[in-house]
Order: sequence, then structure tokens, then C-alpha cells
Amino acid sequence: MVSIKSLIKRLWTGEQQTDSGQAEAVTKGEQQTDNEARVGMLKREFAEHPSKGLTPARLYDILESAERGDLKAQHELFTDMEEKDPQIAADLGKRCQLAAELEWQIVPPDNATAQEKKAAEFCAEAFVGLEVEDLIIDLGAGVGHGWACLELPWAMDNGKRIIEQPIFRPHSWFRLHPERQDELRLRDTSTHGAELWPLGWVQHRHRAKAGYIARSGMHRVLVWPYLFQNYALGDLAELLEIYGMPARIGTYPRNATKKEKGTLLRAVTNLGHRAAGIIPEGMQIEFKEAAAGKGDVYEVMLRWCERAKAKAILGNTLTSGTGEGTNTNALGNVHERGQQSLIRSDARQYAGTIGRDILWPMAAVNFGIEDKRRAPRFYLDTGETEDYKLLAESLPIFVDMGARIPVWWLHEKTRIPQAGDKDDLLQPRQTVDRSSDSPTGPEQSKLRAQQAHGMAALKTAIEDAGGVVDDQVDKLGVDTAEPIESMVNAVRALLDDVDSLEEFRERLIEAYPQMETDTLADVMAQALTAASLAGRYDILEGVGLGD
Repeated sequence: MVSIKSLIKRLWTGEQQTDSGQAEAVTKGEQQTDNEARVGMLKREFAEHPSKGLTPARLYDILESAERGDLKAQHELFTDMEEKDPQIAADLGKRCQLAAELEWQIVPPDNATAQEKKAAEFCAEAFVGLEVEDLIIDLGAGVGHGWACLELPWAMDNGKRIIEQPIFRPHSWFRLHPERQDELRLRDTSTHGAELWPLGWVQHRHRAKAGYIARSGMHRVLVWPYLFQNYALGDLAELLEIYGMPARIGTYPRNATKKEKGTLLRAVTNLGHRAAGIIPEGMQIEFKEAAAGKGDVYEVMLRWCERAKAKAILGNTLTSGTGEGTNTNALGNVHERGQQSLIRSDARQYAGTIGRDILWPMAAVNFGIEDKRRAPRFYLDTGETEDYKLLAESLPIFVDMGARIPVWWLHEKTRIPQAGDKDDLLQPRQTVDRSSDSPTGPEQSKLRAQQAHGMAALKTAIEDAGGVVDDQVDKLGVDTAEPIESMVNAVRALLDDVDSLEEFRERLIEAYPQMETDTLADVMAQALTAASLAGRYDILEGVGLGD
């Protein structure tokens, strides 16, 4: 066995750099040849689909065998569940996609040295060439299974060792060490299984639930609702097949032969599927009314199973479409926040695995960083941008009260990047300063007198306008009475002449062009003018000019 630290030291000191082939072999471990043979054997295997004919007793045996170290049947069953159950596929897919669409970044550790900053820049450049979203989705398989293993292909680029796109490997390829139930190994013909070579695998352990590897997957919870739903669905289908069709009863004569009886039976059967058939003369077929079988009890079981799966995967029912009865916007927001807390937890677990199994090996073999704590860090940005308007209104108040708020906090909350020394900055709007142009002395007194005279004249005009507005409102009431009464009478006459709302609608559309609306239109134009004048009068009154 080659330890990771000794392998890193050998690679960093250049013991194997004289030969690229040897370097690649060392990167994947000294047992690379044997492991390649084992992987080739596993690639030729076919899934056995243990979900076929699944019973409670068979399910119990599968789960118990997994706890003893044989993971193959359990994880093949889990894969079947994801393929055959739309609810599980949709909710798990949503949970993985929500994490995969987050923005990612790679940063150096706190108080980083020049070497550590270079390592972070190198890893970030290497990640640009990867499909990070695919990587997150592959790691997302660990939510249901409890873990996921991806093989790491290494390559040389300008004298540096980089990791190319990690390759997802099926869960059925692995087993547990018989004496160490928390250690994954490749399945082979040996008792303990083949050890995973150092720096060659991403081993993601997803803590969707606590427990050892065999019991840490979310599917251990989902497998029972999956089984119960299959039974309920099968029973419902059988109920529909039996009670959804009328019974056919054939009658044959007393002296009928076996051949004639067989002919009648085939005719009755064909009538059920093909609605056509022939029978000998003297025989008859009678159709009975279908029995009144009810499937309500099966539907109750199906709905329970759907809700149970949604709650286990997303923590709620409303965001998966299985909620019913009490759906409200407030309750939906609560469920949405609960779902987001799961996504944040998933994102932190993905980031920890990527930093440990991908970034640290690249930083170690290329820059000699042996301490995992000083390796580059991977982040998935799960932060939510604060309300800009709320911050703009509230922050000045706190600052005026004496609160000492750092600028970096504002940039973090708003997600607005902080400008560098060479960046162009947005400028505040220019305000016109007229203080230097204001008159002083005698000119200022003369100006104030003119303003007072103008305000007095304006007040008189406003009072006159107020009277005009009141008169205009009274006039509008008189002018609109006749055209409105004419239109109302026309509509009443039309209502008396029709038999249905549909006919009234059609007749009203036809009669509208003949109605006298010109006078009413003129009055409405005058009303709008009067409303505008009244609004201006109210505003001026509000500032003290109408008193």
C-alpha cells in the first residue's frame, strides 16, 4: 500500500518525473495494472434489476446483505427506483440541479503564501476546462445512495499534472471491507476487495442521514414507500381490469360437447378484448353490468407514498407538487426556505469533497502543499442578494445613529464587487449649486416683495379656480343625466327581448354602435379637465396657498 503523503512527496521531489509513463503510474498507485484488470471485469457486468418481483421478504434480505458488506443488490435496487419512480426521479433531480446551477469559485486559504496563491490560480484555471455542473450532478448521486465514487483521470499539461473530467462509476462496482464497514473497495474475487488507489478516486460521502456507508443513503428511507406504492398501484390496476369491464356469461345446451364448450369460452374471452367473436347456433352470451368496485382506498395509499417520498427528499410537499388542502403562499414560502437549507447543506458537502479529493491532490503534486488545510478552497455560492431598496433606506439611518458599518459588509450583502485600483467607478449624480448666484442686499428685498405680490395674485386665482371647479362639477351632473338614461333604457329593452345571457351578449355587441355616445364622450372630456383642475387646486391648498 502506498500512502497518499509518501506518494505526494515522491511526485513533488521529482523522483518519477524523468519518465512520463512512470509518473502517470505513480499518480494512480503501484497497483494500477491489477486494478485496471478488475475495472475491465466490472465493465462487462450487467445489472440484475432486483426490483423485478420485489417482495417485503426479498427487500429485507437485500438491505441486510448490504449491511454485511455486499452492496451490489442494494444499490442496483436504488438505481431501479430512480428510473421507475417519477416522484423520486423528479425530486432528486430537482435537489441536484438546484445545487449544480450555483456559481462556483476557487480561492486560496486565509493568509495565503505566494505558493498557495499560485496553487489556487492553477486549480481555478484547470477547473475552467471541466464540466463543473456535470461533476456536481454526479456527486449528487450520493444523496440517495449515501456515497458516490468518481475515478480521476490524470494528464500532463505544460509540465504540470492536472485532473481531467472525473468519471462516475456505478455503485454496484464496490463493496465494503468485511472488517471495516466504513471502507469502500472495488469488487473482485478476493475476500476483502481491491483497495482504491491513492489520488485516483473522488470518494464522496453524503450525509443525507447518519449511519455507516451501507445505511447512510436516503433511499434506505424511500425504499419502503416505493414498495408499498408498487403494491397499491398493482392492486388498483387489477381492480380496474376486473371491475372496469362487464362480465360475460356464455350459456351452452345441455348436450354440448367439449369442443363446443371450448368454442364458447374462446368467444367470451375474445369479446372482452376484441369486442368480436362467433358462437355456434343454440348458444348465447349474456353481458352483466360491471360491479361497482371502488379504488379510493388504493388512491389514499398512493397519495401517502408520494407525500412520504417528497418529505424525505425535499423536506416538504408543496415544492414537489404533492401538497394538498392547505396550500397557501405563506406556507409555500416556509417550505421553500426549508428546501433551500437542504441545498446549502448539499453545496457545502460537495465543496468539501472537491477540495479534499481534487484540489488538494493537484496542489500537492504540483506545488508541494501537503497540508489539506492550506489547499485551495472550493465554494458554491448559496448566498441570497439582499433587497437593494431596503438597504438604501435603512443603512443611512443606522449610520446617522452612529453605527460603524464596514464597506466590505455592504459589498457582501449586495453581491456588488469591490472595485480595484484600475477600475472605472460610477459617479454620483451632479447637483447644481445656486448659492453663489443668489442676490443679496437691496436686490434681495426687491425680489422678496415681487414674490409676495405674485403669491397674493396666485392665491386669488386659486380661489376663483375653486369656484369654477365646483360649478363645472354641478354642470357635468346635469349634462350626463340624459345620455346615461338613454343608454340604460336601451339595455333594459334589450334584456326584456332575449332569452339567455349568450343571446344578450351577442345583441349588445350588435347594438352598441347604434347607441348615442358622442354627447357622453364630450361630457367625459370635460370631466377629465375638471378633475385635473380640482387636483391642482387640492395640491396648492395642501401647501397653504388655497387658504
